Amino acid sequence: MRVAFISLHTSPAERAGTADAGGMNVLIRALARALVDDGVDVEFFTRRSSASQPDTTDLDGMVVHHVTAGPATPLPKSEIDRHIDEFRANLGPLDRFDVVHSHHWMSGVAALPLAKAAGIPHVMTFHSVAAHPNSSLREGEPPESPGRLDGEIVCATQSDMIIAVSRHEAAVVIGRCQADPQRVTVIHPGVDTGLFHPAAPGDTWTPTPAVRPGYLLFAARLQPLKAPDLAIRALARIDEEIRPDLVLVGEASADFAPYADELRQLAVDEGVADRVTFLPGQDRDSLARMIRHAGLVLVPSYSETFGLIALEASSSGVPVVAAAAGGLTEAICNTHTGLLVPTHVPDDWADVIGSLLADPARRAQLAATGRQRAEAMGWPVVAARTREAYRRAIAAGPIRHVAFVHAHPDDETLASGALIAHLVDEGLGVSVLTATRGEQGEVVAGPLSHLVGTPQLEQRREAELAGALAALGVPTHAFLGLPPARVGEPRRYLDSGMRWVSEGVAGPGEDAAADSFSLADEAEAVADIAAFLRAVRADLAVSYDDDGGYGHPDHVRAHHLTKAAAATVGIPFAALTPHRDRADRWFELTGYLPRVAEALRHHRTQLTVHDDGATITHSGGQTESIVTSTGLRGSFPHLA
Repeated sequence: MRVAFISLHTSPAERAGTADAGGMNVLIRALARALVDDGVDVEFFTRRSSASQPDTTDLDGMVVHHVTAGPATPLPKSEIDRHIDEFRANLGPLDRFDVVHSHHWMSGVAALPLAKAAGIPHVMTFHSVAAHPNSSLREGEPPESPGRLDGEIVCATQSDMIIAVSRHEAAVVIGRCQADPQRVTVIHPGVDTGLFHPAAPGDTWTPTPAVRPGYLLFAARLQPLKAPDLAIRALARIDEEIRPDLVLVGEASADFAPYADELRQLAVDEGVADRVTFLPGQDRDSLARMIRHAGLVLVPSYSETFGLIALEASSSGVPVVAAAAGGLTEAICNTHTGLLVPTHVPDDWADVIGSLLADPARRAQLAATGRQRAEAMGWPVVAARTREAYRRAIAAGPIRHVAFVHAHPDDETLASGALIAHLVDEGLGVSVLTATRGEQGEVVAGPLSHLVGTPQLEQRREAELAGALAALGVPTHAFLGLPPARVGEPRRYLDSGMRWVSEGVAGPGEDAAADSFSLADEAEAVADIAAFLRAVRADLAVSYDDDGGYGHPDHVRAHHLTKAAAATVGIPFAALTPHRDRADRWFELTGYLPRVAEALRHHRTQLTVHDDGATITHSGGQTESIVTSTGLRGSFPHLA
């Protein structure tokens, strides 16, 4: 699966707490890394903010593309939306990806039209939603960009799926931005439990010599919405005998340039300047060390879609005191991993903080429970849930290309020839993958009988297959084990042969070779089929039903391996069935009988088409009608 992460206004490489970088930067970088570890290819696209940035660069083994949009300098977030159109124009086509995942509304507005044009599912994560025009949260904040409210509605109503980071965010996106609830899924962010871990017993490190152990920690961008002023005011109201130090980690962006000086003056005015330390944004290792040595972590924000810092504190074995706002009510469990304060009144915050400072046993219990909960919220879990969401978005999208996987030459026409021709006529892309050359099969008695057991039989059946596919209109074919249906050096999957174990039921050949298809290494064969599905950009994989039609071991094997490969790539799988009562979708395709008969006539070594053009006799002597109408089992609502 190939996924494009669009992050227009901020790069995943930016350090959280600096400029406009924050929890979103941490989240998208960690999520992408976990997805890559789970086998997903992820590439980032972000705005070029420096003339020295190359077009592409490496970040933790992932590609980051720098896209020109506006001047190649840092810009306040409030000005970046002027360059959305330029970003879109320079983003280039996205049709090599299976999913486009936009982060923040500007990214969505830029990428959504490109994803739609390419027929690729567009997944949206907002990370934050504009404050309501009448909301008090806007006090001290610059005005919202004029296009933000409308842009968020476009992203919410036109995206194929919305991944919300909290139930709170989901409710806002549905209620205010008009998203279809059926297209919204909640996936809480994860935490790196290896990086964010409790301090060793007896370790009393502090960020500077002037800071005393047991300090309070605030870590976020310095802006009114994050309420660092509340942390300072609350500190001033804690009894001096137990008053700790307060460390504020973060910087103000260009939109809030004077705010850091205002906070320093506030500390002076409140009489706690000697207890407040300001530090710039930290790298992840340094931040993790600061958190695990803190006495408490404060998250007093007026609004948070989730509040990742609260989960990181829990993972570090540090209790959290947070505002009962937005997603913070989900980031921590009130009274279990931290305490939620229902107001932004400094005296209320001072009372809650003071009560915890005076109760070491309760702090220890909150710390232990927080760590236990965090251990179940690692990034691998989040990546698995996100990948499954991508699969659902792909499955719900339009089917443009169908890949058929068959075991032997002639199976493609016998089992699915009419359906293949129908889909080709409907304008869909169709490709066929054949596992073997059918070299163990019988040969129709007559002028070609001498080919039995010779290398020429394989060559003949390859040519017959090419003729049949041309008659059906299939432009793309490959043999399993050869590019593009191969990972590694080319190999051949041999026909397993068969024997009749009862009337109409086949079993494996007694002399099946060790490298035959039915005995091949499962992981290797799945990887090769998946490589083909990716190469042809299949939206649906089709093969036999689980009984292989009549029990042929290679047919049964093709069913299981193709189903597994489709799951690996993240596309739906459909099984062919001749039984109407078992089909989820039935195709009456009797009009395709002449075309199917024409294709079957190419398979002379394996069957004979009668003069009526409606019946065939196989090399083994079985006579049957040519199958045209067929069914599919599975979920594929958008198949023509």
